[in-house]
Amino acid sequence: MTTLELDPKLARALELIGSIDPDIEESWSTIAERVLAQAMENVELAERRLREIQDLVGERVLAECC
Repeated sequence: MTTLELDPKLARALELIGSIDPDIEESWSTIAERVLAQAMENVELAERRLREIQDLVGERVLAECC
Protein backbone atom coordinates (compact mmCIF):
# COMPACT_ATOMS: atom_id res chain seq x y z
CA MET A 1 0.00 0.00 0.00
CA THR A 2 1.45 3.36 -0.96
CA THR A 3 1.17 6.57 0.99
CA LEU A 4 -1.13 7.91 -1.73
CA GLU A 5 -3.74 5.23 -0.98
CA LEU A 6 -3.84 6.04 2.74
CA ASP A 7 -6.21 8.33 4.58
CA PRO A 8 -4.47 11.74 4.67
CA LYS A 9 -4.18 11.71 8.47
CA LEU A 10 -2.71 8.22 8.50
CA ALA A 11 -0.32 9.16 5.71
CA ARG A 12 0.83 12.19 7.73
CA ALA A 13 1.31 10.02 10.83
CA LEU A 14 3.45 7.66 8.78
CA GLU A 15 5.52 10.60 7.55
CA LEU A 16 6.09 11.76 11.11
CA ILE A 17 7.41 8.43 12.38
CA GLY A 18 9.58 7.70 9.37
CA SER A 19 10.28 4.05 8.72
CA ILE A 20 8.64 1.17 10.56
CA ASP A 21 10.86 -1.39 12.24
CA PRO A 22 10.62 -4.81 10.52
CA ASP A 23 9.68 -6.49 13.83
CA ILE A 24 6.78 -4.09 14.24
CA GLU A 25 5.83 -4.62 10.60
CA GLU A 26 5.51 -8.36 11.25
CA SER A 27 3.76 -8.01 14.61
CA TRP A 28 0.83 -5.78 13.68
CA SER A 29 -1.70 -6.37 10.93
CA THR A 30 -2.90 -2.86 10.07
CA ILE A 31 -0.92 0.22 9.12
CA ALA A 32 -2.62 2.20 11.91
CA GLU A 33 -1.45 -0.34 14.49
CA ARG A 34 2.04 -0.29 13.05
CA VAL A 35 2.20 3.50 13.13
CA LEU A 36 1.11 3.60 16.76
CA ALA A 37 3.49 0.80 17.78
CA GLN A 38 6.40 2.54 16.06
CA ALA A 39 5.49 5.85 17.65
CA MET A 40 5.54 4.22 21.08
CA GLU A 41 8.90 2.61 20.31
CA ASN A 42 10.24 6.01 19.23
CA VAL A 43 9.03 7.59 22.49
CA GLU A 44 10.71 4.89 24.58
CA LEU A 45 13.97 5.36 22.70
CA ALA A 46 13.79 9.14 23.11
CA GLU A 47 13.17 8.78 26.86
CA ARG A 48 16.21 6.50 27.24
CA ARG A 49 18.35 8.97 25.32
CA LEU A 50 17.06 11.89 27.36
CA ARG A 51 17.91 10.11 30.63
CA GLU A 52 21.41 9.38 29.35
CA ILE A 53 21.89 12.99 28.26
CA GLN A 54 20.64 14.25 31.62
CA ASP A 55 23.11 11.96 33.39
CA LEU A 56 25.99 13.17 31.24
CA VAL A 57 25.16 16.86 31.41
CA GLY A 58 24.14 16.70 35.05
CA GLU A 59 27.52 15.19 36.01
CA ARG A 60 29.33 17.94 34.14
CA VAL A 61 27.25 20.73 35.68
CA LEU A 62 27.84 19.33 39.17
CA ALA A 63 31.61 19.08 38.53
CA GLU A 64 31.79 22.68 37.32
CA CYS A 65 29.78 24.26 40.09
CA CYS A 66 30.74 22.24 43.17
